[in-house]
Amino acid sequence: MIESWLNTAHFWFKGWHFAVGDALCGPIQGTLPASIAPHCPRFVDGFFTTLELVLLALVLAFLIARQLTAWLELGPHWCKAPIRAYVYVFQGTPLLIQLWLVYYGLAQFETVRDSGLWVFLSSGWWVGLLVLTLNSAAYQTNILQGAVANLPSGQSEGADSLGLTRRLKYRKILFPQAMRAAWPALGNEGILLLKASALVSTITVYDLMGHARTVFSRSYDLWVYGGAAVLYIVLTALITALLWAIRRHGFAPLPTDEWFSAIRR
Repeated sequence: MIESWLNTAHFWFKGWHFAVGDALCGPIQGTLPASIAPHCPRFVDGFFTTLELVLLALVLAFLIARQLTAWLELGPHWCKAPIRAYVYVFQGTPLLIQLWLVYYGLAQFETVRDSGLWVFLSSGWWVGLLVLTLNSAAYQTNILQGAVANLPSGQSEGADSLGLTRRLKYRKILFPQAMRAAWPALGNEGILLLKASALVSTITVYDLMGHARTVFSRSYDLWVYGGAAVLYIVLTALITALLWAIRRHGFAPLPTDEWFSAIRR
């Protein structure tokens, strides 16, 4: 039943991707290079697939990183070593190896293929989402923990003088300020994840790079990758604008924030 639901959702998303592609590509098809024009809807499908994959991975990774950072700051000692090991492994190994180990490696085990998890692990899209999320969560955990550690000591001392518990001090005082300091670095991680997401095309995902590789294999025209590069630039601009809007409207400005002063001029 789960597999049937996933297939239905997949075809629904692909359906509206190509519907939008047909609407957008029709008026401009005559102006596109001959190697791209017939496949324009495929590029639009890849554009939206990449955007959905990256945004969902970033959100899930932030939720994981926020919890892992809290455990590193407030949790028992026994849980800190496994978290640091997880961060070290995912930061210390290439994303391509992580994708291949999960997608191709786990498929070799019959117990995995016979389990309920195979519904997800047999799909390149779900494996791509899982690995991108875990990879980005490792980097975001490092960023958030560094931001908390680099807060002025007066913030913690001021919270202690108010009689706040460690948990309340972290949740109300330290973490919100760490988020403000870490936001530019988190934004950079989002852009890096977007570019790294092209690797999911190696595990049968038809994202933007996946479609570009397929179209190029038919024409061997480098205009195909040029068109993909333009669409990646558009994706970068969209994610940058989204991050700027969150920074602009999601955080209250403080006089000491230089970057708030800069964006309000």
